[in-house]
Amino acid sequence: MSRTTTLARPGQPDLVTSKPVVGDYRWDGKRWRRWTGRRWASAAYSADLAALHRPERFDLGRRIAESQRQRVLDLAVERQVLDEGASVVHAGPHGTVLAYKRPVSHLAHAIGTLVTGGLWVVVWLVCAIARSEDRVRLECDPWGHVWALRATSR
Repeated sequence: MSRTTTLARPGQPDLVTSKPVVGDYRWDGKRWRRWTGRRWASAAYSADLAALHRPERFDLGRRIAESQRQRVLDLAVERQVLDEGASVVHAGPHGTVLAYKRPVSHLAHAIGTLVTGGLWVVVWLVCAIARSEDRVRLECDPWGHVWALRATSR
């Protein structure tokens, strides 16, 4: 549950003291974070990473063009796919949905298989084949910072 805090609300030049809504920003003493609806999150990628580490409000500065925003989002998606093993589920007008397969604890399943004399191998196979995934939507704000919003998990 969110508490009342001092935050920067895009479109408003003054700081606001209220409960955060999705898209609000807060300076935590080291970097700017964005409220996702559940927690304060750091940017997943940024066209200007230094702006996120300065206490001056970046949301009052220059906005980037829509084509630049799309390019920044594409770079962030490429980075997640190549470095983090994500897969693209959907690329839409409001962002790109990525899926991350949850890892299977093969060591724990191997021990379970040994302890049960091989019976646990059936459970191990089901877990390995039907792995669940976490879905995240990446979206780029008007200042070139990419934020991850948790989607429903399957």
